Amino acid sequence: MSRLEVRVQEACREAADTVRPEVIRSLDLEPDQRPARTRQAAATHRRGRVLGPLAAAAAVAIVVAGVVVLPRLMGGTPGHPNRQTHTSTPKPNALAALPKFTVLNNTNAIDVVTTATGRIVGQLHAPARQGFAALAGTASDRTFFAVADLNPQTSCQSFFYRFTLSADGRPSALIPLPVRRLPGLPTALAADASGNLVAFSIDQCATGASGHIGNGQAIGNIGLFDLTAGRTIRRWTYTLGEDYTTDLSISADGRLLGYSNFLDAKYMVGRVIPTSAPPGPDERYSHIVTRRPMLTALSTSGRLMYAISGTRDLALAAYSTANGQQVKVLRRLPASTETGVLVVDPTGRSALLSMTHFSTRKRLYPYVKGRPCLALRVHGILKCERITPPQTHFVIIDLTTGKVTALPFRQHGPPSWGVVAW
Repeated sequence: MSRLEVRVQEACREAADTVRPEVIRSLDLEPDQRPARTRQAAATHRRGRVLGPLAAAAAVAIVVAGVVVLPRLMGGTPGHPNRQTHTSTPKPNALAALPKFTVLNNTNAIDVVTTATGRIVGQLHAPARQGFAALAGTASDRTFFAVADLNPQTSCQSFFYRFTLSADGRPSALIPLPVRRLPGLPTALAADASGNLVAFSIDQCATGASGHIGNGQAIGNIGLFDLTAGRTIRRWTYTLGEDYTTDLSISADGRLLGYSNFLDAKYMVGRVIPTSAPPGPDERYSHIVTRRPMLTALSTSGRLMYAISGTRDLALAAYSTANGQQVKVLRRLPASTETGVLVVDPTGRSALLSMTHFSTRKRLYPYVKGRPCLALRVHGILKCERITPPQTHFVIIDLTTGKVTALPFRQHGPPSWGVVAW
């Protein structure tokens, strides 16, 4: 799910409680007969397109109120919703082998969490008029990278930073990278085990007069920083038909990049590209590992790509990056699962998955005149729909056995990319 879709979704939920039912026109609803995963796929199929989410928001406003209502965005600053972190009962024995710290992106700040307990031990605020977009970690569990954009987005710029953690998890100040600012909006970030190579994806913004562009026109690029050399050493462009990636990953040795985007504007594919490939179109130098994934992540060795895919049922499987052959199905997930990001830990033994479950049934309660609610006429009777704000849960999946262990913290809001790093 894109950041824009997250903003629209949360804003519409918040706006629903402000609507007076007495202004709603009569509406007879038929139950949605589509399977749960079909509904989710329809909502998230084109992550990079702006028109779809905006049109959806307008439709919600019209159905709810009979007039167009502009929802108020959540969060402390325009266009960037805050994501609050909550903790639950820890299970330290099951989590002892994981990285000591997990960093969570709340857009306006980064929370440093003790993985085994869920306790927040540090916080790092975004620079003035900026919001964090994505995070990446290294094998040390002490050095991390962040990319930010303007907040509010008055223009398209990306800002790159490094920060470190002390032994007790306190973050250092943000240190701008040598290539500290690039034009365009950031969509993904990854780092190799040493922290010497940092990969990024940037989507360019339109300039000049509006006009039609074809699917073959380049709209952004995947790039590679060499921090030892202090410069960008590679750029591979992607087209409108491919769209931008939000799940960029890199092997521990920095030799291979993995990511997903579209094939000819038709369906998602998981790709790999050697970091030694010459600059140019990514389609020319990458090869496809898997088709129709929802999200991907490379193994630390680079020999496997983990991908979650499926329509009615979801499955986490491993694929050979050499020939695309499925090696193993690690875990099957309920059809009601909505996933956000997949991050492999530095040892390569586990993967962190952000996820939530959504209900396929509308929860209704009696309408009381004068009380604001999301009111609907169901078979001629006025009812109120109960809206439960989603929460993102974080789980660990053992990449050998497929066993799932819940982490003792969660975030308010639906899962999205860029929210967590090891």
